[in-house]
Amino acid sequence: MKKTLALILALVLVLALCACGGKTAAPDTPAPATDAPATAAPATDAPATDAPTGPADQPSAEGKPYPNCNPDGSINLDTIAHFDPEYDYYQNPRFKICYIATSSGPLYQEAAKAYENWCNARNLEWMGFSSSEGDNDLFLTLMQNQIDQGVDLMFLDPDSLIFPAVVSLMDQYPDVAWMSQMSPARDGETGAGIPAGGNLMHPFVGFDFYDVGLWQMEKLFQWMDENYPDADWSEVGLLCMDYSLVPALHDRVPAGQDYWKENAPAEAQQNIFIGDCAATGLTMQAGLDIAGPIISTNGQIKYWLVQGNIDDWAQGAASAIEQAGLSETSCVVCNGGAGLQMQWDAGQENCFRYANYTANILYTEPLIGAAYAFKMGWATPENIWPSWINWNDCGGEGHTYASRRLPVVWLEHENYKNYLEWCDLYAGTQIYNYDNDVTVAIDDFTSMVDEVPASYAKQ
Repeated sequence: MKKTLALILALVLVLALCACGGKTAAPDTPAPATDAPATAAPATDAPATDAPTGPADQPSAEGKPYPNCNPDGSINLDTIAHFDPEYDYYQNPRFKICYIATSSGPLYQEAAKAYENWCNARNLEWMGFSSSEGDNDLFLTLMQNQIDQGVDLMFLDPDSLIFPAVVSLMDQYPDVAWMSQMSPARDGETGAGIPAGGNLMHPFVGFDFYDVGLWQMEKLFQWMDENYPDADWSEVGLLCMDYSLVPALHDRVPAGQDYWKENAPAEAQQNIFIGDCAATGLTMQAGLDIAGPIISTNGQIKYWLVQGNIDDWAQGAASAIEQAGLSETSCVVCNGGAGLQMQWDAGQENCFRYANYTANILYTEPLIGAAYAFKMGWATPENIWPSWINWNDCGGEGHTYASRRLPVVWLEHENYKNYLEWCDLYAGTQIYNYDNDVTVAIDDFTSMVDEVPASYAKQ
């Protein structure tokens, strides 16, 4: 029933999109498409569609030369990576894809499931998910093993510290297209004007991680205002779960500290606690081991606000708070949500209450599309998403790598089934089984961010 509805809506939206203009904002400083492949027609300023529809089991062939191309048939490098139900991916070679991560936690498992679920729509062969479980040498070995098995498109989530080694290995195999997922590939360089973590070495799809930290803080303060407006703030504590060695995780913590300093009353200013998991890892147990001693040795805190940052740490911190008997008066949030969704599905509710979430089926869509475009020779890492180049963070030595942003929603117990069921409707998948619980429409949520941040302009 769900798949039939998706097909019907897809046909309706194909007609509607012909009459709709996009909302993609142009950057303050135009980003030219450079080093375009010989087979690629030049990109134009034609806008992206507002909301691409989900795939059908058998994509229809409309004679389009490229996915989401301009009206004249030329490549649109800003939109080519998004799935196009009018483009026949089956006319092209069948590529092999894989996903390798440094952890096998719930967020990475959900990502793997999303990659696998896109395979039918794009004529791809799933080669599987593998995890190095924190072993960086094993991660590189797993990459080499997949290359030796003939993988064409590779999606990677390594420890950010080994990205230079990852890029060095991939440079030896130019026929294998790749994208990182949860962290941008940076070179580790430092110095005046170089962003935290170093220069970009590849395009990135994701978030501004300082903003991610601010979003978590805004939600925590909103929860506090709604539930304990008269609390004695000398008894309110902020716990920021950190990973000091990885900028994509660490950058959220200074945001939390800054927000607390600007918004918490004077009597709470000293109640900031940092739980650094760099030595313990990316697991729930690591979160429990780090949060537990902080909570147990600060008995004066009756209300814990926890910037959990990832599901595993959030779950560990929530367990520590529960052991201290403070669940009712505490709130844990994170950026992620796969673990929280699984927790709710299992009937468990505690002080882990919210997740700032992008479903992996949406997260992986432009990643697959970008790697596919590289493999087909339609785009290069330097010229894809030209409108999304942050000119203050675009790579070293003249490289112009883009940072494409993703849409987010606050995943709450009251809405999570609606959002995840909509993701199934959009993508034509059956990852979630909530269609008997909720009814959704294709325009309930969005799959794209159209507005380029003003901060991307050259300063």
